[in-house]
Parts: sequence; C-alpha cells; structure tokens
Amino acid sequence: MESSPQGWYKDPYGRMLFRWWDGEKWSPYARDSEVQWDPIDTQPSVVHRPGTPSMGVALICFALAVGLSFLVLAILRANQRPGGESVELVLTEVALWVPMLGACWFVSRRRGNRSFAADFGLRWRPLDIGLGLAGSVAARSTESIALLPVILLQLHFRVPEVTEFHQFTNGVSGWMVLALVMCVGAPIVEELFFRGLIQTRLVGRYGPIVGIGVTSVLFGAAHLIGWSGPISLVYALAIAGAGVSLGAMRHLTGRLGTSMMTHSFFNAQALLILALVHSTPLLIK
Repeated sequence: MESSPQGWYKDPYGRMLFRWWDGEKWSPYARDSEVQWDPIDTQPSVVHRPGTPSMGVALICFALAVGLSFLVLAILRANQRPGGESVELVLTEVALWVPMLGACWFVSRRRGNRSFAADFGLRWRPLDIGLGLAGSVAARSTESIALLPVILLQLHFRVPEVTEFHQFTNGVSGWMVLALVMCVGAPIVEELFFRGLIQTRLVGRYGPIVGIGVTSVLFGAAHLIGWSGPISLVYALAIAGAGVSLGAMRHLTGRLGTSMMTHSFFNAQALLILALVHSTPLLIK
C-alpha cells in the first residue's frame, strides 16, 4: 500500500466503506454516505487479511454444526419428540448456531482484530430497513430462478416454506417460536457466519462471483437439516438461490445490516405465505 497514490480506498479497519490514503498512511477521514472524521488509531500494528486458515476453521465448525444438529434431531425423534415440534426446532437450531458463533469468535480473536464490526462487517444503518425490504424482493426473484428447473420438470409441487414449516404452526406458541427463530435468530447468526465469516474470506481470495456462489451453496445445504424427503432438496435449492441476493447485499454495502434485514424480511414473507395458506388451505392443491 506504501506505493499507492493518494485516494479513497476500501477501509482496512471495516468501520466505514472507504478511508483516505494520503500517500504515506491512512488518515482519520473516512466516508460511507458522507465524509466524516473518524478519531481512531489509524496505524494498528497488524492488519489481518482473509486467509485459508480462517476458512478451515469455518468449514470445520460448519461440519460440526450440521452433525450436532442432526444428532440432536435423531435423539429427539428416537424419544418421540419430547416437548413437541417447537422444542425440536429450537434445539436443532441452537445446536446449529452455537458452533457457527464459536467459529466467528475464534477467527476474530485469533485471525482478526477482535471486533465483529471490523472482521465481519457487523454494522447497521437505518437505511438498511429499506434496503432489506428491497433485497427481500430480489431474493424472491433469485429463489424463483434457482427453482426454474424444478418448475419446468414438475409443474405441481408444494411451496417449500409451507411444506417445511406447517408442522410448527399448531397454536400461538408455535407461531411465536417459529417467528423468533426465522425472523430474529436465523438472520443474525446465519448472516454473521455465512456472509460475515465465510463470504468475506472467499470474496477476498477468489472474488465476488465465486465467493457469493460457494457461500450460497453452503447456506442452502445447511437447510437440509430436518430432512423430510425430496422436498427438502427443493427447499435447500430455493434457499441457495435466495442466498445469492443476501450475499450481493452484503458485498455491495460492505456491512451485514443489509443482509440481516433482507434475511429477516425474506423469512417474514414466508411466514405470511404460511399464515395465508394455513387459513385458506384450498390455495394449495
């Protein structure tokens, strides 16, 4: 960087989108939507870069998360689902999320700057609400594109969101648990792990197309937990397609706030569809 001319470059500290390089060092002048003075230490001793060791930790923890979630699911079903479907959903999601959060914590402390904002882009702006709503519409579009081969081969198939989650909608408590898991827990944890940890490193090493694409495939694969037949493959394909839009939002804005809001609105739309179908079952034939 020492030989680079003066100009605006991607903020190496992850606090803003861009920071001014004066030809010799990084200055406190940074900008996102506007230029502002950012009074931080602009000369840290080490600036960590994306690397394969971090990806190794992420993939190991991802495999651990999937395996642990399957184990919890098998134990619960072997014991006739004590507590019902809602308890099963919460416990399997917690088993999935804990290793993911552990990976983020480990990578940030050992390979990063010990800041989720600097290492994974965990920042939020009020504008992200509007961007997230628009992004959720885009995610529905990329989901439909991913499902196009299935639609052409099988014209009559059930909407994945309905067939995957209708079992959890028995009673008010079931709806509340499902809403919290889908619209709060999943957007926070999954975006932090997939778009914050994995995608950031893949994009840094292989570029946005490969980075977003591979992350989206892994994102879809994580949703095969709770296997309920071939429809689960359709559901995972749809989620992978939506993941492309989630990844694009994260990459273009430089922060997780947009992809988290997109994820939350996307799942809220699925809940709305589920509620409509639940109240008018003749919509699904």
